[in-house]
Amino acid sequence: MRVLIVSVPPKAPLVRQIESLHSLGVDVDVMEVTGIPKFKYLQCLPHFVKLADYADLIHAHYGYCGWLGLSQLHKPLVVSFMGSDLLGTPNDHGNVTYGSRVVVHCNRWLAGKVNAVIVKSAEMAHIIAPIKSHIIPNGVDMESFCPIERSEARMSLGLSIKKRYILFPARPELPTKGFPLFQAVVARASQCIPDALEPILLSGVPADKVPIYMNACDVMLLTSWWEGSPNVVKEAMACNVPVVSVPVGDVPELLNGVDESEVCPRNAEILAHAVWRRLHGSGRSNGRDALRRKGLDLKTVARKIVRVYEEVLQTTATFIRVKDSISISASLRS
Repeated sequence: MRVLIVSVPPKAPLVRQIESLHSLGVDVDVMEVTGIPKFKYLQCLPHFVKLADYADLIHAHYGYCGWLGLSQLHKPLVVSFMGSDLLGTPNDHGNVTYGSRVVVHCNRWLAGKVNAVIVKSAEMAHIIAPIKSHIIPNGVDMESFCPIERSEARMSLGLSIKKRYILFPARPELPTKGFPLFQAVVARASQCIPDALEPILLSGVPADKVPIYMNACDVMLLTSWWEGSPNVVKEAMACNVPVVSVPVGDVPELLNGVDESEVCPRNAEILAHAVWRRLHGSGRSNGRDALRRKGLDLKTVARKIVRVYEEVLQTTATFIRVKDSISISASLRS
């Protein structure tokens, strides 16, 4: 099976997914969509058409890449929607912008024109219903993300052993990540503990250092306006780091049955009390075991994706055989 993956320059989760598909024997080619922001998809069109000729199947990651994939009609197309392409992009107040609502409407139409759709959460699946979709969140690299003694992680980063640290797992300048709420929660929680609660931002942290930063923190707080299936939550779970989050994306399902973690309303006072409870808890969650139970390791997720590929190729082959049979029958009758 030869698959052409089309995406913008892939981030770490997609890179790991490609590697896990390779490990299952899938021959994967990757085309990165780069160029002038508003014209890059048109710029990449000739190169895409050439690469598509050599593939058995095309897997586009993100809605815009799906539109590029739809520009050819000969190879089956699988589209993975990633989040904003179906949920929209909120402004600073959490309201979805008009432009992104138009994009969502177009992507709902696109979902009905491809051979298979993969989404990250049940919320996203509901948006394109009654079109069938496969809910397959990204898997977690359980080897890279694993528990480390908190004192050891802090020493390697030069952090204090005695302080309390709370992790903001995103870039604060992104409106979708809700940094003002995070700041409000930290301010309130700091009033309830004897030592100052110090925030740590993942912004600008090299990928290989992220597990160390996670393990160094007492708790991770997610305040996003929207998410699909946030990788940072699963990565924190793999490190057995407690998580406090607003009810966004599939986080309530991810944290269901996970000790020392909570999902709370988007209210600074309530979230601050949840953070305070985690700071006075056992210090570790059972998130790693929960990930295994939910089948969210890299290899299990890769197998699910391969099954989607096999189903699409089998359905396509059956359709071609039926079509050829009808054509032969028509020729004989004439």
